[in-house]
Amino acid sequence: MLDDIWEGFPQVRGKKVFVKPNLVVPVTVWEEASCTKVEVIQLVIEKLKEEGCLNIVIGDCGFKDQWELTISSTGYDVLPKKYGIKLIGLMLGENFHKFTLKRSDKYLSLFGAKFSDYVLECDLVINVPKLKVHKMALVTGAIKNMMGTMIQKGNMHPKGNVEILHKRLHDLYYLTKDIVKFNLMDGIVGSEYAEHCGIPKKANVLISSNDMWEMDLIASQVMGIDPKSVPYLKYISSTINIIKWPIIDKEFITPFELPLRWR
Repeated sequence: MLDDIWEGFPQVRGKKVFVKPNLVVPVTVWEEASCTKVEVIQLVIEKLKEEGCLNIVIGDCGFKDQWELTISSTGYDVLPKKYGIKLIGLMLGENFHKFTLKRSDKYLSLFGAKFSDYVLECDLVINVPKLKVHKMALVTGAIKNMMGTMIQKGNMHPKGNVEILHKRLHDLYYLTKDIVKFNLMDGIVGSEYAEHCGIPKKANVLISSNDMWEMDLIASQVMGIDPKSVPYLKYISSTINIIKWPIIDKEFITPFELPLRWR
């Protein structure tokens, strides 16, 4: 079945590819489900090499003062030597100053944002998010995962404003959709109740898609969430003129406990 998840995989031979996991905090007993499993990233690396990609960069902003502990606790620290790839903390040291403003003319609240030069200098991005609920976004999916390539992520939700966050997730989709060419979500063990210190929940799925909106729509349903109840997905659907929302088979649904805000 692993062959099926690569449907629509982009042409990467001779290209420089940035791989974006959800790599946010050190993995502990109570944070088991917060980060993309290193085994899923290894699948992506091996697929890239099989397709002739020799220049692979993996990175995330994470918490810059916890970067070393995050990569060691998740097993990511062995990847550079094992595969000959680069692993970069996007806000670590001098990298903190290597961000460039990118603008969009299709926005609701965020006309532009600063993205890491390490991302912008690549030919394309393979987005590898984690299946999680979120106390403000409701769904931590492919679109929100790209916040980890931005600096000053707090600008996405000033003063904890949920409405602004959802409008800006719509904007983030359009700011990054031209460079994100493939998405593979780690839904083997997801996180219910919260995105950090949540409750690990086995969903036993891998989800792939060329489009971040489609992936988040599917991920929502896997967690038992009506995607039409997720504001940023509704904002995007109105701008891409979706008439019929795809529906997944019930056998793939594993209801997740939602955060307090969304019950």
